[in-house]
Amino acid sequence: MQFLGRVQEKALLRSWANETNGSYLSVIYGRRRIGKTRLVEESFKDATLFKFEGLEGQPTNEQQRQFLARLAELSGKPEYRLIKTSRWTDILIILSNYLSEYASNKKPVVVFFDEFQWMASGRTKLVSNLKYVWDNYFMKNNRVHLILCGSACSFLVKKVIRSKALYGRINLEINVKQLQLPEIKNVFQPKRSLWDVVELYMALGGVPQYLEMVDPSRSVRANLERLCFLRNGYLVNEFERIFASHFGTNQHYRRILMHLARNSFASREKLQVVCNLASGGRVTGYLQDLEMAGLVERYTPVDKPRATRVNRYRIVDPYLLFYFRFIQPSLRKIRESTAEPVFSRFVPDRKHDVWRGLAFELVCFQHSHIVAEKLGFSAVNYECGSWFSQAPGQARHQIDLLFVRADRVITLCEIKFQDKKIGKGIIAEVEKKRQGLANPKRFTVETVLVTASDVTEDLKKEKYFNQIVQLEDLFGA
Repeated sequence: MQFLGRVQEKALLRSWANETNGSYLSVIYGRRRIGKTRLVEESFKDATLFKFEGLEGQPTNEQQRQFLARLAELSGKPEYRLIKTSRWTDILIILSNYLSEYASNKKPVVVFFDEFQWMASGRTKLVSNLKYVWDNYFMKNNRVHLILCGSACSFLVKKVIRSKALYGRINLEINVKQLQLPEIKNVFQPKRSLWDVVELYMALGGVPQYLEMVDPSRSVRANLERLCFLRNGYLVNEFERIFASHFGTNQHYRRILMHLARNSFASREKLQVVCNLASGGRVTGYLQDLEMAGLVERYTPVDKPRATRVNRYRIVDPYLLFYFRFIQPSLRKIRESTAEPVFSRFVPDRKHDVWRGLAFELVCFQHSHIVAEKLGFSAVNYECGSWFSQAPGQARHQIDLLFVRADRVITLCEIKFQDKKIGKGIIAEVEKKRQGLANPKRFTVETVLVTASDVTEDLKKEKYFNQIVQLEDLFGA
């Protein structure tokens, strides 16, 4: 599969050569299979790139042995394999000395520490050692772009980016996120319609490796049968690989995800009870880790400050939502079956329709900046998010996508994904939400329909919606 998107990230990584004549330090993190390694390799495919990779689950001495073996391979100096030391400081100084020798006749190099959390064996000692060598060797003797990269987002953020050891030394930080619809459109068209592409996206998200496994010549259902419901399908056990990669064996993360999968959303206080934790900051730390991994999101009514006690948490990774809804309940059946899977056996039509509606709402939320561009107010300052109200004794109202704009306009978006056309009956549904919306500053309220479906002529004639955003608009078409 061709390398997709990441234009801004590549430009940032490549800019180091123009910004400094000295050494440069970058940190890259993101969920498993999001394309971090490929981003670095594509960004520097025309440069000298020395890549060192951490070994999952291996102790420090084995990480060091592998590092020296790799240095011997890259340098053509087999004697590096024979070095006996248990100190990362010594090994990093050896690397710096070699880079000084290498760069004396050649261009400056990019040094790439991939899966840095494994290289560090999950501890901060290597970070402290790196600080010493960075200050006293790399910065003084080399011109090198050192990139620390990993999928254990919590370690990379809390123990590296926010560490006292590297404070003020990191030049660039990149959180690699999922690709968006405009970036993947050309991979599947013209063999697949935009409807098919968005259905794939709702199940797999914008994770490059998952999308690479899709066969565009086959239907959405045929691809999902093969990937998600075949006994050896890659995505059958992917949740366990994600969990191990990001969180090891800590079961509190699993409990949080399982609860959110069953209940769509929950407050911090509820999740604290679910994890059986005493009051304090531990559950907040777990939630922050899940957020940094791009699996969970904290959301607040768009008219409330982020620190409010009405914060809620929800799963926002499309694959996880599909996994918990359809794969996880049938794991035993999937693993024991030797027959070809049938999509409808695992994904009944009624449940599929409900899931598609919710999944499309998430897709629209994650592409809200494209919606704003289509509606013509992207240059105006705005707050974007969900809105919900559940005041005692009053009906519960929820709006999944709302823009509160600096030009004193509230844009209320109704989101629909269904096979049949949308008729004018939707007007009463949206008007009820509009009437229930808190609007103490008396902003003008505009209503917008965001839909993958066609609309009836009767609905168009009513002219109730200020604008209708259709599927092709989300692809930048």
